[in-house]
Amino acid sequence: MKTCCPHCHGVFEDGRASGAYLRDEQALAAIILWGSGQFDTADIAKALQCREDAVYRTLQMAKDGARADRRRA
Repeated sequence: MKTCCPHCHGVFEDGRASGAYLRDEQALAAIILWGSGQFDTADIAKALQCREDAVYRTLQMAKDGARADRRRA
């Protein structure tokens, strides 16, 4: 059975968010909160009312993208 998470905008098999990422304003908010150094992934997930694993994946994707940009420069 597929379910949809209204916060992460993802569709998951059996309700698991195995491939979920935050999108749009939520992703930007998570990156800003993380960058402040005052919040961990659990705090961010609670504030954004989403799953912690989605926050973690989004932050990891942002870090990977930043590394790739630095290599190109």
